[in-house]
Amino acid sequence: MLERTPLFILDASVAVKWFVPEPLRKKALSVRTDYLENRIDLLAPGLIRYEIGNALRFHPGSSPKELTDAVKTIADMQIDRAELAPETVTVASEIAFQEGITFYDAVYIALAERNTAVMITDDLALFRKASKKRNLLQLLKDYKSPRRDSALEPVAGVDRGRRAFRREKLDRY
Repeated sequence: MLERTPLFILDASVAVKWFVPEPLRKKALSVRTDYLENRIDLLAPGLIRYEIGNALRFHPGSSPKELTDAVKTIADMQIDRAELAPETVTVASEIAFQEGITFYDAVYIALAERNTAVMITDDLALFRKASKKRNLLQLLKDYKSPRRDSALEPVAGVDRGRRAFRREKLDRY
């Protein structure tokens, strides 16, 4: 029997580390590598590019070109992006109020809940606050790469051709 490729909801706090030196960067890069090598699937809300851009805007030493390149690279990677469906808005609103977190953060958790996935984050404050939903969150420091196994079944609806992404674009980061 084939195993399903693990699906993770990608938090911007992890993706930002792909582009700038920060603690746990190697762990973040292993998430990226696992995605590019089809070991995991990633899903993120459409707002992730805005969050990455904003984080890079205020990162010390970042330049307009680096910000632009990073946001374009995220788009080129073709990570599945979920736009806000009415049901997700409802779930995210409830989570935001129950957990005392931002609506932005609640959207990521709602996506995890609605897609039977785990949100991978490096936001310790969010992890601590989202105590009722903690089973849906995993800290980046605890990420373990799935073993390479040819018996992984892709998540339904995921286009495996998207991984034709040119890895040399990422080599500069």
